[in-house]
Formats: sequence, C-alpha cells, structure tokens
Amino acid sequence: MKLLATFLRDLKVSYRSFYIYIEFIMALIIVAVLLFVVPENFDGQGKLYLYLDPVLSNSGIEEALSKDESTLVIMVESLEEVKASLSEDRTAQGASITMDVGEIRYDMVLQGYESDKVRNLLEEVVKLELLKEDPSFDPGTTVRSLEENSERLSDRISYMPILLLLNSAFMGLFIVAAYIFMDKEEGTIRALTVTPVSIREYLLAKSGVMLFTGLFTGLLTTVLVAGGQVHYGLLVTLLTASNFFGTAVGLFIASFYDSVIKAMGALYVAIMVLAFGAVSYFMPSFSPLFMRVLPSYPLLFAFREVFLKEADIRFVLQNSLLFLGIGILVFLVSVKRYQKTITV
Repeated sequence: MKLLATFLRDLKVSYRSFYIYIEFIMALIIVAVLLFVVPENFDGQGKLYLYLDPVLSNSGIEEALSKDESTLVIMVESLEEVKASLSEDRTAQGASITMDVGEIRYDMVLQGYESDKVRNLLEEVVKLELLKEDPSFDPGTTVRSLEENSERLSDRISYMPILLLLNSAFMGLFIVAAYIFMDKEEGTIRALTVTPVSIREYLLAKSGVMLFTGLFTGLLTTVLVAGGQVHYGLLVTLLTASNFFGTAVGLFIASFYDSVIKAMGALYVAIMVLAFGAVSYFMPSFSPLFMRVLPSYPLLFAFREVFLKEADIRFVLQNSLLFLGIGILVFLVSVKRYQKTITV
C-alpha cells in the first residue's frame, strides 16, 4: 500500500512538471514524421537518361540496360537533351552510346559532384550490362541467398525499433534523473528519513512512473504507425524490460550528483553510447565486437522481431529477461547508493 500510494503521488507530481511531457511530445513528433514525411518505402531506383545512336537501335543495347532493375532508363533524342534533362534532375545520370568508325562508343554524362569511385562504378555498371548480352560472357560471380524467403519490413516500420528504444525505453534515463534532482532540491529525499516510505519504495515508485509513461507512449506510437500487425504481447514485455533497465541506469547516474547541470555530461554520454548501436542496426555488415556488446544492439534487433509476422519469440524473451535482470541488479546497487548518500 505504501508503494502504491507513493507511486500515485509521484504520478500526480510528475504530470504537473514539464519533464514528463518531453516524452509525449517526442512520441507525437515521431508519429507525425513517420506518417506524413517518411514514405512507406523509399524509391531507391536511379535514373539514367540515355541517348542511343539510331544506328544501334536494333543492337539490343537499350534492352540490356533496361534489365537493371535498380536503374530507370529514359530514352532521349540527342546528347543535348541528355544534358538538359540532367540540369532539371540533379539526382540523375546520363549516357550517350554512338557508333564511331565501326566501334561502339559510350560517354557518361554526370552532374559533376560524383567522386572518382562513383564515376568508375557507373562506368562499370554500364559495361557489365552490355557484356551480359554476349553469350560467351562469364561474370565469375555466384550469388547465393542464405534465406530465400526472409521477411523484410517496410522502410517506415524499420525506423520504429530505434525510435521506440530511444523514446519509450531510454528516455526515462534522463527524465527520472531530472525528478531525482528536483526532489533533492526540494528536500523530498531527506524527508524520507522521517516517513514510513523506504528508499527502495521511493525509487520503485519513480521507476513505475517511467514505466507507465514509456508503455503508454510506446504503445500509442506503435498503434498509430504500425496498426494491428504487431506482436503486442512481446512488445509490452520488451518495453517493460528495456524501460526498467534505462530507468535503473538513470537512477544510478543520478546518485553521484546533486543537480541536473552537473549530471548532464554523464547522462548525455550514457544516452549517446546506448544509441550508438543504431549504426549496426542500419548497417548489419558493420557489427564489430564493441558494437555487439552495447545494450542497444540486441535490443534493437529484438524490437525489430516484434514487427515481423514470424517473430523469433525465444530471442525477444531472452533479451527481455537479460535486461530485466541487469536492470534489477543496477536498481539494487542504486538503492544502496541512495541509502549511503541520503543526506546529499
């Protein structure tokens, strides 16, 4: 009953201050950006404006270049039209293929901002597509898919794991520290020594407020952006574990300082380190050991699983239990810290 009463009191107090509304505002911004700015899937297809000498109209060159699905080939009537098209579309490239003294000549027409590596790549792509039409051509490369029917999230949904992690899971790291410092300045923590509420119950109540807010904003964001095609049971489990872990880290950091200004550097470094795992999330090929040991690395891929139709339930539950356990250990250490520094 003491814990419940403390939780309800902290919940009322928290919603009278502006700190907690940071998380709500961020959730609304996330929803607005994902729904109205980020497309369902990005169009990664490039454009190639191509002038083809009429002499080569039946050579199969146009057909060969059109087979490259990553590039949209747009035929034009002259080299001057290629250049005019590029001046209007600064993201496109151009090419001119002509017959010159019995030999096929091709010229790449670029924007001018491309690096030498990009220019060489574009040149090789055109040459490769033409060489593929030669029956004797052997590319010497074998492509083998490790997972033939692997599920792919839409570009919009693929942003959800990192946004949920930062806003609903780790935002509590900063906010709970802010409330601790506010209570220190008002003398609330020192007043606990003459009340029946223990330090552990006080910190649990703060964690409960962060968990309630994190679950609310996380579920609200998910419902508005992803709809019903989500494993909400796994999402709630993972949000609970990651939110408690982030809040426990925030409580631990706050135990070493007596004001939010002094703790700002440590809080900022902690959030940046936790967010750094997003690099490997967007570039899975770059996952060195120091990235894989960051808490955000497994959590991001666990959050990704809850949006898949066939989620790896075992993987999600393992990570939830792992970070819930780590969060409990950090929380217990934080309780000891506050018991020793209650007069700070």
